Amino acid sequence: MKKIKLPLNNGLYIVATPIGNLEDISLRAIEILKNSNIIICENPKHSLKLLNYLGIKKRLVALHDYNEEEIIGKISKHLESSLVTLISDAGSPLISDPGYKLVQYCIKKNIYLTSVPGASSVICALQNSGISINSFCFYGFVPKKKSQANELFHITNKLSGTKVFFSSSHRLITNLQLIQSHFGNKKIAICKELTKYNEVIIRTTADKAKEEINKHNQKIKGEYVLVVEGSKDNNAATVDNKIEDSLIKISEKFSLTDSVKIVHKLTGLSKKELYDVALEKIRKKNA
Repeated sequence: MKKIKLPLNNGLYIVATPIGNLEDISLRAIEILKNSNIIICENPKHSLKLLNYLGIKKRLVALHDYNEEEIIGKISKHLESSLVTLISDAGSPLISDPGYKLVQYCIKKNIYLTSVPGASSVICALQNSGISINSFCFYGFVPKKKSQANELFHITNKLSGTKVFFSSSHRLITNLQLIQSHFGNKKIAICKELTKYNEVIIRTTADKAKEEINKHNQKIKGEYVLVVEGSKDNNAATVDNKIEDSLIKISEKFSLTDSVKIVHKLTGLSKKELYDVALEKIRKKNA
Protein backbone atom coordinates (compact mmCIF):
# COMPACT_ATOMS: atom_id res chain seq x y z
CA MET A 1 0.00 0.00 0.00
CA LYS A 2 1.39 3.36 -1.01
CA LYS A 3 1.93 5.72 1.90
CA ILE A 4 0.54 9.21 1.40
CA LYS A 5 2.50 11.80 3.38
CA LEU A 6 0.32 14.73 4.32
CA PRO A 7 1.79 18.19 4.99
CA LEU A 8 2.11 19.19 8.65
CA ASN A 9 0.69 22.46 9.93
CA ASN A 10 2.41 24.71 12.42
CA GLY A 11 0.71 24.60 15.81
CA LEU A 12 0.16 22.28 18.75
CA TYR A 13 -0.05 18.49 18.41
CA ILE A 14 -1.33 16.58 21.45
CA VAL A 15 0.43 13.23 21.10
CA ALA A 16 -0.32 10.06 23.08
CA THR A 17 2.71 8.03 24.14
CA PRO A 18 3.01 4.45 25.48
CA ILE A 19 1.79 3.71 29.00
CA GLY A 20 4.36 0.96 29.52
CA ASN A 21 5.38 -0.94 26.41
CA LEU A 22 7.48 1.40 24.26
CA GLU A 23 6.32 -0.31 21.07
CA ASP A 24 2.76 0.93 21.66
CA ILE A 25 3.30 4.15 19.73
CA SER A 26 1.75 4.95 16.38
CA LEU A 27 3.63 5.67 13.17
CA ARG A 28 1.92 9.05 13.01
CA ALA A 29 3.04 9.91 16.55
CA ILE A 30 6.65 9.10 15.63
CA GLU A 31 6.40 11.27 12.51
CA ILE A 32 5.07 14.22 14.54
CA LEU A 33 7.77 13.86 17.20
CA LYS A 34 10.48 13.74 14.53
CA ASN A 35 9.19 16.95 12.94
CA SER A 36 8.66 18.84 16.20
CA ASN A 37 10.56 22.02 16.95
CA ILE A 38 9.77 21.75 20.66
CA ILE A 39 8.40 18.85 22.70
CA ILE A 40 6.51 19.89 25.82
CA CYS A 41 6.55 17.19 28.47
CA GLU A 42 6.15 16.62 32.21
CA ASN A 43 9.49 15.12 33.15
CA PRO A 44 12.24 15.48 30.52
CA LYS A 45 14.29 12.63 32.05
CA HIS A 46 11.31 10.30 31.74
CA SER A 47 10.45 11.40 28.18
CA LEU A 48 14.08 10.93 27.08
CA LYS A 49 13.70 7.17 27.56
CA LEU A 50 11.09 7.07 24.79
CA LEU A 51 12.84 9.60 22.55
CA ASN A 52 16.19 7.81 22.84
CA TYR A 53 14.43 4.53 22.02
CA LEU A 54 13.06 6.18 18.86
CA GLY A 55 16.35 7.92 18.04
CA ILE A 56 14.81 11.39 18.31
CA LYS A 57 16.68 14.42 19.68
CA LYS A 58 14.62 17.53 20.29
CA ARG A 59 14.38 20.47 22.67
CA LEU A 60 12.32 19.46 25.71
CA VAL A 61 10.34 21.90 27.86
CA ALA A 62 8.93 20.79 31.23
CA LEU A 63 5.28 21.71 31.82
CA HIS A 64 3.53 21.58 35.20
CA ASP A 65 0.36 23.06 36.67
CA TYR A 66 2.40 25.67 38.54
CA ASN A 67 4.39 26.95 35.53
CA GLU A 68 1.91 26.53 32.67
CA GLU A 69 1.30 30.26 32.11
CA GLU A 70 5.04 30.96 32.20
CA ILE A 71 5.72 28.25 29.60
CA ILE A 72 2.94 29.53 27.34
CA GLY A 73 4.61 32.95 27.35
CA LYS A 74 7.97 31.45 26.41
CA ILE A 75 6.74 29.28 23.52
CA SER A 76 3.89 31.43 22.16
CA LYS A 77 5.89 32.53 19.09
CA HIS A 78 6.94 28.94 18.36
CA LEU A 79 3.30 27.79 18.42
CA GLU A 80 2.53 30.15 15.56
CA SER A 81 5.66 29.54 13.50
CA SER A 82 6.55 25.89 14.03
CA LEU A 83 5.34 22.45 15.07
CA VAL A 84 5.09 22.00 18.84
CA THR A 85 4.18 18.71 20.51
CA LEU A 86 2.60 18.10 23.91
CA ILE A 87 3.20 14.71 25.53
CA SER A 88 2.78 13.34 29.05
CA ASP A 89 4.94 10.87 30.98
CA ALA A 90 2.64 8.10 29.76
CA GLY A 91 -0.59 7.83 27.81
CA SER A 92 -2.82 10.59 26.51
CA PRO A 93 -1.94 14.15 27.59
CA LEU A 94 -4.34 16.25 29.70
CA ILE A 95 -5.93 13.20 31.37
CA SER A 96 -5.13 14.09 35.01
CA ASP A 97 -2.08 15.92 33.60
CA PRO A 98 -1.24 19.58 32.81
CA GLY A 99 -1.96 21.19 29.44
CA TYR A 100 -5.49 22.56 29.78
CA LYS A 101 -4.38 26.22 29.82
CA LEU A 102 -2.09 25.61 26.84
CA VAL A 103 -4.97 24.16 24.82
CA GLN A 104 -7.22 27.06 25.84
CA TYR A 105 -4.54 29.51 24.72
CA CYS A 106 -4.28 27.89 21.28
CA ILE A 107 -8.06 27.98 20.85
CA LYS A 108 -8.23 31.63 21.91
CA LYS A 109 -5.41 32.63 19.55
CA ASN A 110 -6.78 30.47 16.72
CA ILE A 111 -3.56 28.43 16.60
CA TYR A 112 -3.78 25.08 14.84
CA LEU A 113 -4.55 22.33 17.33
CA THR A 114 -5.00 18.59 16.84
CA SER A 115 -4.74 15.30 18.67
CA VAL A 116 -2.72 12.21 17.77
CA PRO A 117 -4.53 9.40 19.64
CA GLY A 118 -2.96 6.35 21.19
CA ALA A 119 -2.51 4.49 24.45
CA SER A 120 -4.74 5.27 27.43
CA SER A 121 -4.55 3.54 30.82
CA VAL A 122 -8.24 4.30 31.36
CA ILE A 123 -9.37 2.48 28.21
CA CYS A 124 -6.85 -0.32 28.70
CA ALA A 125 -8.06 -0.93 32.28
CA LEU A 126 -11.70 -0.90 31.19
CA GLN A 127 -11.07 -3.40 28.40
CA ASN A 128 -9.29 -5.79 30.77
CA SER A 129 -11.58 -5.36 33.78
CA GLY A 130 -14.25 -7.90 32.84
CA ILE A 131 -16.83 -5.31 33.93
CA SER A 132 -19.52 -3.91 31.62
CA ILE A 133 -18.21 -0.76 29.89
CA ASN A 134 -21.16 0.25 27.72
CA SER A 135 -21.39 3.28 29.99
CA PHE A 136 -18.56 4.58 32.17
CA CYS A 137 -17.23 7.73 33.80
CA PHE A 138 -13.66 8.69 34.69
CA TYR A 139 -13.09 10.64 37.92
CA GLY A 140 -9.33 11.10 37.94
CA PHE A 141 -7.30 10.71 41.12
CA VAL A 142 -9.18 9.97 44.32
CA PRO A 143 -8.96 13.14 46.50
CA LYS A 144 -6.27 13.12 49.19
CA LYS A 145 -8.64 14.34 51.91
CA LYS A 146 -10.65 11.48 53.38
CA SER A 147 -13.81 13.60 53.62
CA GLN A 148 -13.63 14.49 49.92
CA ALA A 149 -12.91 10.88 48.95
CA ASN A 150 -15.87 9.70 51.01
CA GLU A 151 -18.08 12.28 49.34
CA LEU A 152 -16.95 11.19 45.86
CA PHE A 153 -17.56 7.49 46.56
CA HIS A 154 -20.92 8.20 48.22
CA ILE A 155 -22.18 10.07 45.16
CA THR A 156 -20.74 7.74 42.49
CA ASN A 157 -21.99 4.59 44.23
CA LYS A 158 -25.52 5.55 43.20
CA LEU A 159 -24.69 5.77 39.48
CA SER A 160 -25.40 2.99 37.00
CA GLY A 161 -22.28 3.45 34.87
CA THR A 162 -18.90 1.84 35.56
CA LYS A 163 -16.48 4.11 37.44
CA VAL A 164 -12.77 4.58 36.84
CA PHE A 165 -10.45 6.13 39.43
CA PHE A 166 -6.71 6.73 39.63
CA SER A 167 -4.99 6.02 42.95
CA SER A 168 -1.46 6.76 44.10
CA SER A 169 0.36 3.85 45.72
CA HIS A 170 0.61 5.43 49.18
CA ARG A 171 -3.16 5.91 49.32
CA LEU A 172 -4.19 2.62 47.71
CA ILE A 173 -5.05 0.69 50.87
CA THR A 174 -6.97 3.65 52.34
CA ASN A 175 -8.87 4.10 49.08
CA LEU A 176 -9.71 0.39 48.89
CA GLN A 177 -11.03 0.52 52.45
CA LEU A 178 -13.26 3.46 51.55
CA ILE A 179 -14.40 1.73 48.36
CA GLN A 180 -15.28 -1.35 50.40
CA SER A 181 -17.44 0.69 52.78
CA HIS A 182 -19.31 2.37 49.92
CA PHE A 183 -19.44 -0.24 47.15
CA GLY A 184 -19.82 -3.45 49.17
CA ASN A 185 -19.72 -6.53 46.94
CA LYS A 186 -19.60 -4.73 43.57
CA LYS A 187 -17.01 -5.97 41.08
CA ILE A 188 -13.67 -4.15 40.99
CA ALA A 189 -10.52 -4.46 38.88
CA ILE A 190 -7.24 -3.21 40.34
CA CYS A 191 -4.76 -2.53 37.53
CA LYS A 192 -1.07 -1.62 37.49
CA GLU A 193 1.88 -1.81 35.07
CA LEU A 194 -0.57 -2.09 32.16
CA THR A 195 0.94 -3.32 28.85
CA LYS A 196 4.21 -4.25 30.60
CA TYR A 197 5.62 -7.76 31.05
CA ASN A 198 4.75 -7.60 34.77
CA GLU A 199 1.21 -6.32 34.16
CA VAL A 200 -1.13 -7.00 37.09
CA ILE A 201 -4.94 -7.04 36.96
CA ILE A 202 -6.72 -8.21 40.09
CA ARG A 203 -10.41 -8.91 39.45
CA THR A 204 -12.42 -9.25 42.64
CA THR A 205 -15.19 -7.50 44.60
CA ALA A 206 -14.91 -4.27 46.58
CA ASP A 207 -15.34 -6.06 49.91
CA LYS A 208 -12.40 -8.39 49.16
CA ALA A 209 -10.07 -5.95 47.37
CA LYS A 210 -7.68 -5.30 50.27
CA GLU A 211 -7.50 -9.01 51.02
CA GLU A 212 -6.69 -9.81 47.37
CA ILE A 213 -3.90 -7.22 47.27
CA ASN A 214 -2.27 -8.91 50.27
CA LYS A 215 -2.84 -12.38 48.78
CA HIS A 216 -1.05 -11.42 45.56
CA ASN A 217 1.86 -10.13 47.67
CA GLN A 218 2.02 -7.00 45.55
CA LYS A 219 4.66 -4.34 46.11
CA ILE A 220 2.49 -1.28 46.34
CA LYS A 221 4.21 1.37 44.25
CA GLY A 222 3.44 3.52 41.21
CA GLU A 223 -0.07 4.46 40.13
CA TYR A 224 -3.12 2.24 40.02
CA VAL A 225 -6.25 2.29 37.89
CA LEU A 226 -9.37 1.16 39.76
CA VAL A 227 -12.43 0.07 37.76
CA VAL A 228 -15.61 -0.31 39.83
CA GLU A 229 -18.91 -1.82 38.72
CA GLY A 230 -21.88 0.54 38.50
CA SER A 231 -25.16 0.30 40.37
CA LYS A 232 -27.66 -2.16 38.89
CA ASP A 233 -30.56 -0.12 40.21
CA ASN A 234 -31.32 2.55 37.61
CA ASN A 235 -33.41 4.45 40.13
CA ALA A 236 -30.72 4.43 42.82
CA ALA A 237 -29.60 8.01 42.35
CA THR A 238 -31.65 10.42 44.43
CA VAL A 239 -30.93 13.77 46.01
CA ASP A 240 -30.04 12.76 49.56
CA ASN A 241 -28.67 14.94 52.38
CA LYS A 242 -25.02 14.49 51.36
CA ILE A 243 -25.72 15.49 47.78
CA GLU A 244 -27.72 18.49 49.03
CA ASP A 245 -24.83 19.57 51.25
CA SER A 246 -22.34 19.11 48.41
CA LEU A 247 -24.51 21.21 46.13
CA ILE A 248 -24.69 24.05 48.66
CA LYS A 249 -20.92 23.92 49.31
CA ILE A 250 -20.17 24.11 45.60
CA SER A 251 -22.63 27.02 45.19
CA GLU A 252 -20.53 29.03 47.65
CA LYS A 253 -17.75 29.15 45.05
CA PHE A 254 -19.76 28.98 41.81
CA SER A 255 -23.03 30.34 40.52
CA LEU A 256 -26.12 28.24 41.25
CA THR A 257 -26.46 27.32 37.58
CA ASP A 258 -22.82 26.18 37.37
CA SER A 259 -23.14 24.31 40.69
CA VAL A 260 -26.14 22.40 39.39
CA LYS A 261 -24.24 21.51 36.21
CA ILE A 262 -21.25 20.21 38.23
CA VAL A 263 -23.39 18.01 40.51
CA HIS A 264 -25.45 16.85 37.50
CA LYS A 265 -22.27 15.65 35.75
CA LEU A 266 -21.10 13.85 38.89
CA THR A 267 -24.39 12.17 39.74
CA GLY A 268 -26.49 12.05 36.58
CA LEU A 269 -29.40 13.52 38.56
CA SER A 270 -31.96 15.77 36.90
CA LYS A 271 -30.83 19.41 36.64
CA LYS A 272 -34.37 20.54 37.42
CA GLU A 273 -34.50 18.39 40.56
CA LEU A 274 -31.11 19.67 41.72
CA TYR A 275 -32.07 23.28 40.99
CA ASP A 276 -35.34 22.94 42.90
CA VAL A 277 -33.55 21.36 45.89
CA ALA A 278 -30.92 24.11 45.92
CA LEU A 279 -33.52 26.89 45.78
CA GLU A 280 -35.49 25.31 48.61
CA LYS A 281 -32.34 24.91 50.70
CA ILE A 282 -31.37 28.54 50.11
CA ARG A 283 -34.91 29.71 50.90
CA LYS A 284 -34.90 27.88 54.24
CA LYS A 285 -31.43 29.24 55.06
CA ASN A 286 -32.56 32.83 54.44
CA ALA A 287 -35.94 32.47 56.13
